[in-house]
Amino acid sequence: MAERINQHKNPLVGKNIKRLRFENNMKSIEVIAQLQLRGISINIGTYSKIENGRNNPSVDLLIALTDIFSCDFNVFFIQ
Repeated sequence: MAERINQHKNPLVGKNIKRLRFENNMKSIEVIAQLQLRGISINIGTYSKIENGRNNPSVDLLIALTDIFSCDFNVFFIQ
């Protein structure tokens, strides 16, 4: 089972994922397609819940997003 980042009390990670997606001018479906190309199985509903803080992203997903957004892993945890 993949390790997950708990964001139920503080949805900071999801907010940062959404911010990075907007900064990269990407739609959710484009990010999902890129994740799937990297072997991360995810659907639009799950991805939306992660961005909105209602689902916890896996470490593997965050690592893939660093590649997609060309960012450092730590950027997901910055206020």
